[in-house]
Amino acid sequence: MGFNFNFRDISSHKDLQMLVDFLIKQDLGYPQYESWVQRTEHELDTGYKNAILAFSDGHLVGDLIYQPHKELPNIGEIKNLRIHPGVRRRYFAQFMLRQVEIEQANRFSTLLVDVRSNQSDVITAFRVAGYTEVLRTPLYDPNIEDVVMTKCFDKTTEMGILHKTRRLILG
Repeated sequence: MGFNFNFRDISSHKDLQMLVDFLIKQDLGYPQYESWVQRTEHELDTGYKNAILAFSDGHLVGDLIYQPHKELPNIGEIKNLRIHPGVRRRYFAQFMLRQVEIEQANRFSTLLVDVRSNQSDVITAFRVAGYTEVLRTPLYDPNIEDVVMTKCFDKTTEMGILHKTRRLILG
């Protein structure tokens, strides 16, 4: 079996459009998902959000979208991580996560992510990558529980960051 994998940032409007098309095809039932995709397209275009794209033989098969947290300084937030089912279990997600962790180490002391609680394989992947569960609470839909996870790079401030995260989310 041959393979031709490539990972890179968005480098053109064509890449951005390809990512938007990829996202639209994979709605996981989040409220107002199409509106989120439109905002994300704009925020990627302006540079507020960043993305890593995964390709197989020139076809987009995965993405990781991240941004600075809007309320917590020095915290990065993973907004989207998707891998096409045909290339799962090849460590694409872990590879892209590690690139963000290394490339953004001077910018973020912690990365924050939320995952639907019924996506146990995704939660396990984040745990394997060193993420810790902070809390479980409905974030987008009052009937669906989400799991908030973090990975702190500065262990001396980890407890304070976990406390701030819980307080921000729970009010």
